[in-house]
Amino acid sequence: MKRIYINNKLEKNLIHQLDYEQFIHLSKVVRLKAKDELLLFNNLDGEWLAVIEKIGKKQIEVKCVSKFSEPKSVPNIDLLFSPIKYQNSETIIRQGTEIGIRKFYPTVFSRTVADKINMKKFNTYALSASQQSGRTQIPEINEISKIEYQKDILNNKNILMFDENLEGKELGKISINLNQDILIIIGPEGGFSDKERMFISSFSKSFHNLKIGSRILKADTAVVSALSLVFHYFDRD
Repeated sequence: MKRIYINNKLEKNLIHQLDYEQFIHLSKVVRLKAKDELLLFNNLDGEWLAVIEKIGKKQIEVKCVSKFSEPKSVPNIDLLFSPIKYQNSETIIRQGTEIGIRKFYPTVFSRTVADKINMKKFNTYALSASQQSGRTQIPEINEISKIEYQKDILNNKNILMFDENLEGKELGKISINLNQDILIIIGPEGGFSDKERMFISSFSKSFHNLKIGSRILKADTAVVSALSLVFHYFDRD
């Protein structure tokens, strides 16, 4: 069933007018019709079964019918990453959202190639992936910042830095408090500089240098691989 994020109160019999982009998607792409059902959601009210009341020339009205599920929590795991060019950054945002990242911190390192991001596109990717993946919380995407300005973030989280120098430990061999905030750090293609390694380890609340495997991976591949490892680690019995 199609899921749509609504940044408004959801409760029984409330009628919402969807925005124009949602109108185009539902009426022209998905081709839903009056009386068809869909799910509306947000992180405060959870998921609600809704029915399309009316489709106009440029708008759709939907009515909340009954609560479908409560809000779904996400793990306290965030991602600090170096943006990359073209569709690879889209892959990071979409797949990070699907896997369960709570907050994204785009960060500029000395070897970062793309030092600007399109916040509107990043938020669109995150919204689309949230609707597709079943989560009710849309991840927070922070403005891009240089690594030297991220001290406060490092100070308040347990750091899992995946370094392509391959000298790190395996994730399963470290001890970490699963109830505290976790920050996964993936550097740029070309890797961290020695100065950046020292900076991150010095200002971290708790620091772990980790390796993904025996091969050097592209930045977007490294992100997806690292997230898969970490979320599997925290989901284990």
